[in-house]
Amino acid sequence: WLKRSHLQDHCLSSLFRLCTRPPPPPKMPNAEKLAKKQAYFDKLIDLCVNHPQALLVGIDHVASKQMQDMRIELRGKAVVLMGKNTMIRKGLSMGHEKYPEAGLDKLRAGINGNMGFIFATNCTLDDIREVIKQYRMTAAAKTGQTSMVDIALPSGPTGMDPSQTAFFQALNIGTKIVKGQIELVTDFKILHVGVKVSPSAAVLLGKLGIKPFEYGMEVQQVYQDGSVFAAAVLDIKEDVLITKFLGGVANMAAFSREVGIPTECGLPHAMGNAFKNVAALVGDIDFTFKEVEEV
Repeated sequence: WLKRSHLQDHCLSSLFRLCTRPPPPPKMPNAEKLAKKQAYFDKLIDLCVNHPQALLVGIDHVASKQMQDMRIELRGKAVVLMGKNTMIRKGLSMGHEKYPEAGLDKLRAGINGNMGFIFATNCTLDDIREVIKQYRMTAAAKTGQTSMVDIALPSGPTGMDPSQTAFFQALNIGTKIVKGQIELVTDFKILHVGVKVSPSAAVLLGKLGIKPFEYGMEVQQVYQDGSVFAAAVLDIKEDVLITKFLGGVANMAAFSREVGIPTECGLPHAMGNAFKNVAALVGDIDFTFKEVEEV
């Protein structure tokens, strides 16, 4: 038997008590927090039901000053509502139970990532998009950041003195010294979409004063009258819609004429063909009327 000291016994007994101790009961939120959550849920549901036109916007890399400026610009026209995704989903679930016809379940399915809502209360969705386009901010490239654009350095003078050629050599960029400054021999693509920014590229772009990235709210989806669809639908012009609609009407008329089932789309064609048959018949007999005289 191994003799244990008093200190070892004390440590073992303490460890046993810690392992067998029941977990503390979860802390319940106080009444103030519950009231704030309920007020948020009520506001979200009210906006979805009474103002069912909203843009779902992504707010990655958006500065607080940008958000403040857009809120001020949209004041009285629209309501900007942000929040945690868990709270948004909870509020939309509660709203769907109360208003199942509002399509809040479809809206809940689109909640993903760092995003929020802009509800149009006294303006159109296009007006909100115009405001969003106004508040975009350029930013410098940072090391390790994933590039969102392709950037190429043009050939020619850079304005940098010959002592800074090391930055170009680190990226294998061909240079030459002309009149006391560095010139690029050929164009060089320094950033690629989806590729992380290297430390040398970030430093060089900073030296050249180039801010390649632009941040702002990005419209991801649209919520309108219980439906959720992609933001690209808003870019469809009215003439495109009319052309598509007329093409569908023509297809329906051709199909109805082919199968011999009269429809409203095929009625003008049926009347035209009937008139042609009557004109052909009148041409073979000694009879005429006003409408066929010109034919």
